[in-house]
Amino acid sequence: MIRLELLDRYSPALLDSNRAFSFLNFASIGSFIRQPPPSLAYFCDGMLMSGFMSRITGRAVQRVSFDFTSIADPVLRESEQRGKRVYVVGARQAELDRFVEKLGMQYPHLQLVGAHNGFFDVEQGTALQADIRRQRTNLLLVGLGAGLQERFILEALRGGFSGVAFTCGGFIRQEANASERYYPDAINRLHLRAFYRMYREPHTIKRYLLDYPSNALRLTELILRQQVAINVTAP
Repeated sequence: MIRLELLDRYSPALLDSNRAFSFLNFASIGSFIRQPPPSLAYFCDGMLMSGFMSRITGRAVQRVSFDFTSIADPVLRESEQRGKRVYVVGARQAELDRFVEKLGMQYPHLQLVGAHNGFFDVEQGTALQADIRRQRTNLLLVGLGAGLQERFILEALRGGFSGVAFTCGGFIRQEANASERYYPDAINRLHLRAFYRMYREPHTIKRYLLDYPSNALRLTELILRQQVAINVTAP
């Protein structure tokens, strides 16, 4: 039996928890089904997933994504105001450098205590985890792609990390390569984010056109066979 822990919305109170959170859409659900991580709570990343889960569970489950159309600004703004110590992991070094510079301009008082690119071996990863703890990190953001990023934040918790961790997928890379915000306001208002991403990042076309429907059918099958148990909770 696969057990899926879903949060129905985001709350600022989660920033004071010692937990790890990730985000599910109909692409990343594939890696979840193959190897469901233990002790991890999820948000519904995207309108399709939130609509699907709302219908399946009978609960209103909101779309929550780690980007500037959703919770990225509330999380970073609250962390800045409360003096949270932030550590970022992901993207290539040049992209990470641009992202850090951008954060500094948008959140000038944010305590960014560490930043590491997303390319490291096992030994370097161990040293990185130690540095995250040594810096007394309160908020850990990790964008390593589905599967890898979930394992990284769970390893952080098991290693003694005492803050809150969020995966963030391609957020670091996307914002590093955007002149202002990755999604223009008009695209966000019209809910055309998926189409815009296919335009900006053609490699995602397969994900939306093939992976989404096949994973949706697979998930539906598992639910109907009672091989997936979904628990929706409030923050």
